[in-house]
Amino acid sequence: MGTLTRDKFGGVAVRSRTLAKTIREIIPLALLLFVLWLIFTAKTNWHHLLLGAIVSVLFSWFSYYLLRGRLDPHLKAGVALRFPLFAVLLFWEIIKANWDVLKRVLAPSLPISPRIIDFESYLESDIAKTVLANSITLTPGTVTVDIQGQRFFIHCLSEDQVEDPGEGRLQRMTAWLLKEGPPEMRRLK
Repeated sequence: MGTLTRDKFGGVAVRSRTLAKTIREIIPLALLLFVLWLIFTAKTNWHHLLLGAIVSVLFSWFSYYLLRGRLDPHLKAGVALRFPLFAVLLFWEIIKANWDVLKRVLAPSLPISPRIIDFESYLESDIAKTVLANSITLTPGTVTVDIQGQRFFIHCLSEDQVEDPGEGRLQRMTAWLLKEGPPEMRRLK
């Protein structure tokens, strides 16, 4: 926290460096919220834009106040900028997994042999592991059962349903989103 100083009226003012740090930390969330505001309202007249900007800043500031600046250090402005592409790619993976599950259910010739597979992840931070686990669980036919250290345990409908999870697309997408892991695995292939 910054040191407190007295202003010329005798009130207590927070040191400007702390205020600048707070503003710098809420800007990425405020920008993301404002972009979502634009997308969902689809209004571009000045009073809707102003209201969206005010609401975005207030929600960001309130979130910062509630969390007291304890945001994960991996959540920076770059993550907010890469997230829309990540969301589109994840949605495509979900569609492909839905199609695969539909084919397996409707075609008795395709194998359904539920099993739990495990793999070592190169992702280290808790936020990256959480994003990967949730991405795996969102794709139909797979559920992240447990994470122990770097090892993920995933329930899947069939062994051939899952690509090599250690080299898998969802893990590469997560590494790209959060810029974590080996540089060669941070690419969207």
